[in-house]
Amino acid sequence: MTNDLKQKEIQLKKELAKVKAQNSADSRTLKKNRDFSVGGLPPDTSHKATRTSNDVPDVILPPSKRRGKKENIPF
Repeated sequence: MTNDLKQKEIQLKKELAKVKAQNSADSRTLKKNRDFSVGGLPPDTSHKATRTSNDVPDVILPPSKRRGKKENIPF
């Protein structure tokens, strides 16, 4: 009787190991995400103009910095 229980226990352990291996192989495969909904943007994404010295009365501001036209030199 004890041999039958030991054999049954060994058989169940083998089946459990087989099922675990199969489940881990299935979960390892990559799944494509096809959800292209916009989730992180605020609801108001309208363009807001930057303020210049003309917008605020009685204020004199230096001109805004503009990037110079340089050659494409990496250093």
